[in-house]
Amino acid sequence: MRHTRINFFVLATLGVLAVQAQTDASADLVALAQRAVQLQQSHDYAAAAEAYRALLKIQPNEVATHVNLGVVLVNLGRFDEAITEYQAADKLLPNDPRIALNIALAYEKSGRVKEAETRFEALHKSAPQDSKITMLLADCYLQTGEDGRVIELLQPLEAQQSGDLALAYMLGLALLHKDRITEGQAYLDRILRNGDTVEARFLLGTRMFESGDYPAAVKQLGSAIDLNPALPQLQSLYGRALLNTGDPDAAAAAFQKELVINPNDYAANLGLGQIWTFRKQFNDAIPPLRHALQVRPASAEAKLALAECLSGTGQFKGARPYAEAARQALPNSAEAHQTLVSIYTELGLTQEAARERTQAQALEKAANASDPGPGLNTPAPDFALPDAVTGKMTHLQDFRGKTSVVLVFGSYSCPNFRSSAGALKAMYQSYGSRLSFLLIYIREAHGNNNWQSTRNVREGVALQQAGTLAEKEKNAAMCSRSLHLPFPALVDGLDGSVETAYKAWPSRAFVIGIDGRVLYSTRLTELDFKPQEMENVLRGAAGSERASMK
Repeated sequence: MRHTRINFFVLATLGVLAVQAQTDASADLVALAQRAVQLQQSHDYAAAAEAYRALLKIQPNEVATHVNLGVVLVNLGRFDEAITEYQAADKLLPNDPRIALNIALAYEKSGRVKEAETRFEALHKSAPQDSKITMLLADCYLQTGEDGRVIELLQPLEAQQSGDLALAYMLGLALLHKDRITEGQAYLDRILRNGDTVEARFLLGTRMFESGDYPAAVKQLGSAIDLNPALPQLQSLYGRALLNTGDPDAAAAAFQKELVINPNDYAANLGLGQIWTFRKQFNDAIPPLRHALQVRPASAEAKLALAECLSGTGQFKGARPYAEAARQALPNSAEAHQTLVSIYTELGLTQEAARERTQAQALEKAANASDPGPGLNTPAPDFALPDAVTGKMTHLQDFRGKTSVVLVFGSYSCPNFRSSAGALKAMYQSYGSRLSFLLIYIREAHGNNNWQSTRNVREGVALQQAGTLAEKEKNAAMCSRSLHLPFPALVDGLDGSVETAYKAWPSRAFVIGIDGRVLYSTRLTELDFKPQEMENVLRGAAGSERASMK
């Protein structure tokens, strides 16, 4: 079954016919026209482009030559030049639907999907019965995330073409994206009845992803890739599922593979840009983020990530409009306001920075209040847990009035926890003499007896979920040795009571103030854990302790 990303082009040959029809045309001109078409048909596009340009120098108003030149330029990836040629043809032959179709397709190929969408809408309005145009328009809507419009557009067509599996595939994807699982399942079943295909596996994986079952989605999408790794959007969704299961390296690789197949995939551009932004590879992140914005110009997520990248390279003036646009679109995003704090501070806009800081703090407080687990400024749940090596009991309340405490929750089978170990050790080196650090070992994030992480498989990490406290203590001690953690490892009981009290699974970090209240918390995922942000809290806590000792 063919995926609906049609991306075909009208291969016009009217240029040759037009030249041959001219009785006064020279034999050399006819030969040049024939050679241009032969080169195009043999896929020597660079030589064909030169031949068509030579023809246009002689006959600049030949519509078909402009069209054919546009076609070969598209095949060379020179989309802007192709659009120029199509537009020249359109001026010479206005309102020709074939030329209008080529222009729309060239815009779509170049990543300017919203512009392509506008042109396909015009074509669809003038020829609503043309199913090819309808499908191309629906594909644009899918790329720009307008799933409701895909459904609205294709459902009437589906009633007439119920046997069209490509249509069922697109409609099923859109319904699953809208969380209309039962309706989407009907189209999935229709495709499944035609055998085990990559499209069927992709739709199954999409269903699992949209329902939040990311491990199952990874497995199902991986099996689809085994059948056809080049199916558009497949590697992109696989990357998103991998990211949600703690494997950002594999996710980045999947996003890069998607962009080889389809450079205009929004999710792959955004996901890759976000990963590189988090890793402070700002110069690498900027191109895919700009491309994501080209595909979806209204994307607040892409604008915010691009603002962070530009700020990271010192381009604060350039970052400002993107950050302000993101804040306007996401007024309840603490991250958007915090990004503007940094930008305004660097630009010397102190009043604006103070305003954004106040709003960011209010939003962070509200987010923490609604986040599972102890919120900011609330008392940290007390506990008494044994040391993994010595068995000595440690009580959290014993630190109250003496020192702030950093609580790190995790397990060795959690890839995100392992990734964060380096940054946590660096914080310990800077603040461990003034603040207390504790690892609290909780249940395995990816034990062999539940589901395994792709990253764990790649790195040879295989642990069973502990069945006894002794086994859990052994895992905790091994974790500390393997990661060279310089602070004590405490072991939560088999009942997971402390993990539950802190809502800490699969990994999380807290900073507890000297008064026993929560100063800060963060998940340890690739995109959530911001070491500099946490270090700022530790610096403040250490400073407060020095002041209290005077």
